[in-house]
Amino acid sequence: MAIDLRLMRYVIAVADEGGFQRAAERLMMAQPPLSRQIRDLERELGVTLFRRRPAVALTEAGQVFVASARAILAEADRMVEQTVSAARGELGTVRVGYIHSAVFDTVPQLVAAMAESYPGVTVDVHEGWSPALDSALSDGEYDLVLSRDIPERPTYRRELLRAERLVAVVCENHPLAERGEVALREFAGQRLCHPARRLAPGRHDFMMTALEGTGERFEYWESPVHGLGHLDLCDKRSFALVPASVAGRGPIGTAAVAISDDLPTLDLQLVWRRDNDSAALAVLIGAARDLARRRGWC
Repeated sequence: MAIDLRLMRYVIAVADEGGFQRAAERLMMAQPPLSRQIRDLERELGVTLFRRRPAVALTEAGQVFVASARAILAEADRMVEQTVSAARGELGTVRVGYIHSAVFDTVPQLVAAMAESYPGVTVDVHEGWSPALDSALSDGEYDLVLSRDIPERPTYRRELLRAERLVAVVCENHPLAERGEVALREFAGQRLCHPARRLAPGRHDFMMTALEGTGERFEYWESPVHGLGHLDLCDKRSFALVPASVAGRGPIGTAAVAISDDLPTLDLQLVWRRDNDSAALAVLIGAARDLARRRGWC
C-alpha cells in the first residue's frame, strides 16, 4: 500500500513531541484533524502506532514505522535536493576531450577550479588529437572539447579560453639553449620536429606559416611516435615549437626558449555542440571563463 509522505511527517512529529497537541502546533495545524488522520492510518495499516494512555508513546510497531519513515523522508529530501542541484548544473558529469598540450597547465587548473566550486560535478577528461576530438564531439561522445584547430561547423559553438605565444624547445646543449629569447630565423637550416599534420592540421599550418615568414629554409621531421616526449631533439640542430604553457614541461634534457617574432597567438578554444543543453556543461563553461579572466589567459 502507498503511504503519503505527509502522513509519515505527521507520525514523526507526534513521536518527537510526545503528544498530539504539541505536534499539531509544530505542524501549524489543528489537533483534531491530526489525530483523525493518524487514526485513519492505523486503521488502514491494521496496527496501533501510539499508545494514548497514560501518555502518548510509540508502540513497537510505531517504532519500526518511525525509523523507516525517517529513512524514507531523508531519501526523499535528498532526491529533491539532488534534482534541484542537477537543474542548476551543480550535480552531474561533463565529458571533456582535450589536446595534449592542454594537459600541462590548462586542464589541471580547470579541473581544480571545478572541484573547488562545484564538487558535485564530475569532469571526465580524455586526451586526443583534434580530428578524433572533432569526431567524438560531433557524435555526442564529449560535451566539450579543448582544441586549437577544430573545424568551423554550424552545429558548434566556440569560445576563446587561452591565447598563447610560441616557444621553442631544444636540447639543453643546443647553441641557442642559453638565450632567453631568439628569433625564428636563427633556427635557419635546422630541423623542425612536429607531429604528423593529420593529427594537428591547424597547429601544423600555423608553424609552417610562421617559419615561411622568416624567408629562411628549414628541414622538417615528422615524429612517428606521438607526444612531446618522443620528439628527436638530441642532435643540437633540432627544435620544436609549442605553446608557452608547455615551457619547462618538456622531456628531461631539454630547454625552452622564447620566440621574439611578432606572431599571432596560438588560441586554445572551448568547443561544444549548440544542441547540448546540459546545465553541468553550462557551469563548466562559466568556470572556464572565470578562470581565464583571473589568470589573464585571453
